[in-house]
Amino acid sequence: MELILMVENHGNLFIIPSSIEQLENVPFLLEEQKKLLYNIKYFIVENEKVSRKTIKELNLKTKLQSIMLFKHNDILSNLDKYFIPIYNGEDMGLLSDSGTPCIADPGSKIVEYAHLKNIKIQPLVGPSSIILSLMASGFNGQNFKFHGYIPKNSHDKENYIKKMMRSIQKERETQIFIETPYRNQKLLNDLVKILDKKIRLCLAINLTSSKERIICDSIENWAHKKINVDKQLCIFLIN
Repeated sequence: MELILMVENHGNLFIIPSSIEQLENVPFLLEEQKKLLYNIKYFIVENEKVSRKTIKELNLKTKLQSIMLFKHNDILSNLDKYFIPIYNGEDMGLLSDSGTPCIADPGSKIVEYAHLKNIKIQPLVGPSSIILSLMASGFNGQNFKFHGYIPKNSHDKENYIKKMMRSIQKERETQIFIETPYRNQKLLNDLVKILDKKIRLCLAINLTSSKERIICDSIENWAHKKINVDKQLCIFLIN
């Protein structure tokens, strides 16, 4: 059996969730977890402006030294530059724009590289719109699949939706997916047209905000609803 040892003099990489709703002051970390981050001075981030707001809310006890922007197209061999503080014994934080890094969000390459270098990873508990929507749906939480963005092309989209429906009918597998906010309404209309009327659809809209709505019903009943989800943050689930 291979024995993997963490390098003792290296710092740790903290995976730090942030607020899903950036326009409202919504708490996103437990106070006990914030204490673990008080002395972090270095961060790897997706967007500097958004991340500075999140970092400010962490109430750090030390002066911020560096914010490094993570480039999505960086290959593994180019990632060493981000880890210089960790090699020097400093802890670092990984932040995405909203929600949990690496879950339908950038950051997985950073974490993969940290594992290759035997750097200790410390994920923190925080908001994930995917998990929150599944929790609130009442759908099968033992067997589910997250698809990310489904195809935009009408023909490909219809085939993809029908494929997801077959997975539900055969495996009772909950299907979770998202769309660009300005195409939400079109996707909702397409789902109502394509899916079997007995399939249940859940929309988790603007999670954790004051405008949060979670609506679950059969496609048969959705056909009679008048709900506008255009340009809103939305998670789609079917079962």
